[in-house]
Amino acid sequence: MKPEHISDALGQLSDEVIEETDQVRDRKKAPRRYIWAAAACLCVVIAGAAILPGGLPGEGQKAPDGLPMLEISMDSGGMGFEGLIYYDFSEMENGNPWHEGMELTTLPVFRNNSYSPAGIPHGLTQKEMEGQIQAAAQALGLEVTGLWQDVERNTGSDVPPGTITRVIGYTGGVEIEAEADGTVTVHFDTKTQDGLPLPEEYRFEYHNLSDQEAEEVLDYLIGQYAALLNFQQPQKAIFRDRNIYGDLGVDYRVYDAAGDDVEDILNYSFRQADFAPNDEGQLMLIRLYDELACTEKLGDYPLISLEEARQALLEGQYITTVPYDFPGEDKVYGGELVYRGSRTEQVFIPYYRFYADVSEEFPNWEDSGLKDYGAYYVPAVEHQYLKPGWQWDGSFN
Repeated sequence: MKPEHISDALGQLSDEVIEETDQVRDRKKAPRRYIWAAAACLCVVIAGAAILPGGLPGEGQKAPDGLPMLEISMDSGGMGFEGLIYYDFSEMENGNPWHEGMELTTLPVFRNNSYSPAGIPHGLTQKEMEGQIQAAAQALGLEVTGLWQDVERNTGSDVPPGTITRVIGYTGGVEIEAEADGTVTVHFDTKTQDGLPLPEEYRFEYHNLSDQEAEEVLDYLIGQYAALLNFQQPQKAIFRDRNIYGDLGVDYRVYDAAGDDVEDILNYSFRQADFAPNDEGQLMLIRLYDELACTEKLGDYPLISLEEARQALLEGQYITTVPYDFPGEDKVYGGELVYRGSRTEQVFIPYYRFYADVSEEFPNWEDSGLKDYGAYYVPAVEHQYLKPGWQWDGSFN
């Protein structure tokens, strides 16, 4: 749908401004972003990285070449553990541009200036967030009719009271939300409408779409919202996994692949866009991520190879949220280079991610044929840059 058509479709909707705090929906990343909540209530740990000591670059230990030493930290999270469910690991796809043939010797590491153990967004100013809203509205052919600010008021928070954590712009039927860590969300499901219908020839659902159907609807959405995405070379990064009932799910993701290998990896990891449907197959929201908006580059760190990382994995040099014993080399699958980016990580560093079949821990699944693959991470930077003792010790907070 072209911008002028969006305006026409929304022209009949009320311009009523939604009530303040209690009416604001706090939608985060897609709920199936590689995280599976186990049926058993397992306490998970989320691995991140920190600068030593005190969390400030340049004030702590440094390697001989002057780069800050990094500490892998383990912070308490929610319930479950990170993993994927498939009938066979060959079903796994996520659109990662990295491949083993890339000639990469270093990758950048970033300090996350939006870090918050509680996941509270902060970093950008009110003016910057309002600028993001105005830019998104202009790309959609809409006019902002009102603004609302979400202010942190909890004196016990890890973000100072008075911090503006998000701004919401109202456009007469569509809400545009800018969060202080750089995330922008366009909400089409509001108090005045359920969502934005798509042409009848497209199926837009989370489950049980064919590869062709998912590709076609994402191509359509990329084309209709090209101005909003502002990507020079949009690249689809569809992610698929199954739930505990065997239903094959779809996450509709896209990133800008117009750069070199390093830029493509960074865009894939930190600057994706997601399209989300509602239960009626309408467009519920578009979310634009820029997790590097509030970061500081610490330097380019030398990398180990995939094979070196695999050997480190087998030697127990890994971090994981899987609460079971490592199942052994014959149960290891995959191997890809990724960044872990979130508000709860102090430093964004690259990892090699492997999956191991831990299905033996779920004997009641045998009749279903489903398998559970837990995620294991090995830091991709040379381990001389890591504070000793970073490996997972088998404990859970």
